[in-house]
Amino acid sequence: MATNERRASDCIPSKGERIELLRPRMGIRVRGTVFYSDQLQILVKWDDGRSESLRPGVDGYRKVDSGQPGATST
Repeated sequence: MATNERRASDCIPSKGERIELLRPRMGIRVRGTVFYSDQLQILVKWDDGRSESLRPGVDGYRKVDSGQPGATST
């Protein structure tokens, strides 16, 4: 079980990291910056000005490069 716990914690982004939702909202990819994270929640300030709490393992997201907002990562 320690291996599963380690994998889950590796997936949790740290404060200041950029993430992107895997499910676009109304066809638009949403990106934001993490301003708090722990084992239960990830608080994100989205580039569109909204804030949201995501749940690791439940809500789909991925880490992206920390470049300019709206810049694409390859």
